[in-house]
Amino acid sequence: MDLKNEAKAHTDVVSVPPIVATYRLALQTFQDKATADLSANLNKLKKVMDKLRSEDLGLDRRLTDPGTWNNPTKAPCTYIQVFQNHEINMSIFVLRPGFKMPLHDHPHMHGLLKVISGAVNIRSFSEHPLKEEVNALDFAIRAKHEAARLAHGIHKRRRFFAKVSQDRVCRENAETCILTPTISNYHEIEALEVPAAFFDVLAPPYDTLIEGIGPRRCRYYTIANTLSNNLVELQEGSAPDCFYCDQAPYLGPKLF
Repeated sequence: MDLKNEAKAHTDVVSVPPIVATYRLALQTFQDKATADLSANLNKLKKVMDKLRSEDLGLDRRLTDPGTWNNPTKAPCTYIQVFQNHEINMSIFVLRPGFKMPLHDHPHMHGLLKVISGAVNIRSFSEHPLKEEVNALDFAIRAKHEAARLAHGIHKRRRFFAKVSQDRVCRENAETCILTPTISNYHEIEALEVPAAFFDVLAPPYDTLIEGIGPRRCRYYTIANTLSNNLVELQEGSAPDCFYCDQAPYLGPKLF
């Protein structure tokens, strides 16, 4: 490559908006063929997301204005879909000051969360003892039993032990948080003194099929028992009535 073409290539890379770079790398990370390099690609995606700012996503500044949230008819959470296909979901959540997104799970999913405005307290849990990844045969057997149970309308709400894996305040300059199918898969997110916004990537998205079981459903939990500072017992329950969202359009750069 001559100097002129090399300079042009460098300019093209530099000119790619950060959210577009994130979108491209997220697709690459979670494509089926890329699973062998998932750990390395997750780390690359995290580093790219670490640099994201609200202006990179075109976040409407009215949503970060405390006055917007004084309206008693305003939902406590605003959802903005950035992109979704069968492999990934990219979205923005904006929370009312003081509002806590209830404790919920991410069934067989990976996720990355980056605060882009305000501050949130994130409390995450991992099932205890830590669940190990199962091989394809074991998973198929479990899936068959689970599918049969659900097909007969039986849904015993789970109760299990969980260990606190994270409990910290994240601001705009904080690093991206990562969850996996077994680590930090349960979390609650509370906005602090001002409206807070975070961008996240989930793979696969909710409602996509888990082979042999059915759609991924978001389930909600409460702490039924506290055994120590970092060990609790979680009880599956219904979605809290206080948690509902309105929607706003994505106003950032076009992704493709």
